[in-house]
Amino acid sequence: MKRSLTFIIILISINLGATKYAGEIFRMGAGVRNYALGGCGVSDENSFALAYWNSALLSRVKNSKFELMHAEEYMGLLTYDTASAIWGIDNKFSVVITRIGIDDIPLTKLVNPEDSLSYSNRPYKYKSINNSDYVVYFGLSRKIGRYNIGLTPKIAYRNLAEESGFGFGADISTFFELSKKMLLGIKIRDFFTTQILWGNGTHEIVNPGIDAGLKYKFLFPIFQKNAQLFLGTEIYTEDRDTASKLSLSFLSLDYHLGCEINMHEAVDVYIGYDIDNFTTGLSLNYNNWIINYSFEQNSELENSHRVSIGYKM
Repeated sequence: MKRSLTFIIILISINLGATKYAGEIFRMGAGVRNYALGGCGVSDENSFALAYWNSALLSRVKNSKFELMHAEEYMGLLTYDTASAIWGIDNKFSVVITRIGIDDIPLTKLVNPEDSLSYSNRPYKYKSINNSDYVVYFGLSRKIGRYNIGLTPKIAYRNLAEESGFGFGADISTFFELSKKMLLGIKIRDFFTTQILWGNGTHEIVNPGIDAGLKYKFLFPIFQKNAQLFLGTEIYTEDRDTASKLSLSFLSLDYHLGCEINMHEAVDVYIGYDIDNFTTGLSLNYNNWIINYSFEQNSELENSHRVSIGYKM
């Protein structure tokens, strides 16, 4: 208990040097399945992207598999692509590669920069630029004593307008099988902070946080089909205030909810709740090939769609 309390104090004290929202590129999620489940993935051993969600769950994976995902959000202005893979015989490994991109952004100048904007001095496009973030997650899992521990080193390359930078950090995770039907997953993201170093000398720090998720297997009462309920939460230590659902001083919390219903051996249906947004999705399985689709309803921004194709070996 004393060790746990000491760690929590250290975790909180690190907040003093953090850069607010610097870790958003690491919070986009990975995998269509988990997106359709309302952003729940820390307790989902069936995810293709365990390097992102919880590397400790690799110890429960039997087959190698891979998935390619594409998403277009905000009326296609932002694209998000991921490639996820899990492989190995005795020890499983996982890798997730993501790209967040906003392409063909026009930069403009006035015809006469010395004069003010007017009908005769209009701006014109002199070139286009691309904003992109690349992140690679490496998932490793080992059993230490009675506990399964997952380690996820991660590296990032950021290219925003005419500035670029590199980031590096790691997440650590574990899980507890509470019963045959219930599993609890926990991840400390950005363990001991993640560093982002920009070419112009700027140094950003991503604060540690905690993701927790609970999975419960049950028989869905209406269809009498096997189902799984997922509950998830994200805890931040960077004073998000109204940007999160619950806030207390510099601590804030967001929550997630998801449900998977196995309608047929080849069809799974997903529904979820991601903070303020309703999500749903569908999975089709045929000869080890899997096609996933997810939809998120967003009343403030545009609705989001994600699609992926995967294969189990």
